[in-house]
Amino acid sequence: MKFIFFILLLAIGCGNSHEINLQKYMLAKGYYLQGDLNNSAKIFKEIYEDDPEFEDVDLHLIKIEFYRGNFPQSLEFIESALESGRWNQQALIFKTRIYLLNSDKKEELIPIVEKMLKLDSSNLDALLLAGKVYELQNKTSDAIIAYNRIISETERIRTAHLQLSKIYNKIGLKANSGIHESAAKKLLDESPQKEVIKIKDNIVNKIKSKRK
Repeated sequence: MKFIFFILLLAIGCGNSHEINLQKYMLAKGYYLQGDLNNSAKIFKEIYEDDPEFEDVDLHLIKIEFYRGNFPQSLEFIESALESGRWNQQALIFKTRIYLLNSDKKEELIPIVEKMLKLDSSNLDALLLAGKVYELQNKTSDAIIAYNRIISETERIRTAHLQLSKIYNKIGLKANSGIHESAAKKLLDESPQKEVIKIKDNIVNKIKSKRK
């Protein structure tokens, strides 16, 4: 990997602006995948200054600054992306996460969540965040609906893996069948489904206790 980085460093500077940015992008992406957020951010920002809409550089910067705890800077990239109509749902997901950490932004969360779900109401990250926001705002019925959607979507994915496992097994592709069978089991064991069911049950129990 270090050798590849060295070759990329030597290559940077050869070619036109787009080619140079592409070489930098590959290098920054490599750092990002290795968990080196500092070097990754430095190179992504160089590309961003030259071309703010190059590939998914702005989305990477939103994520990097969020993971580094630089929320104001992450928000700057988020607002810029939203203004240009790029990565709308992903940008709103990270905006919601940041606002959830800031009690002063509590009243602004509902409009963001509604816009986020309007873009894609089946996105599991968006639904989980929506459920948390609705709980925070005491919108119990909306929270239950959001959590039920997560359970429904997760179960559909698991069912798809199970069906693929059966098909591959039927045509003799045992290895492929095993992969999908394992994926289905992993979804059942590690998905947010169990956590979501607990959260939903807690909400329902609170409602019942208030009625008594």
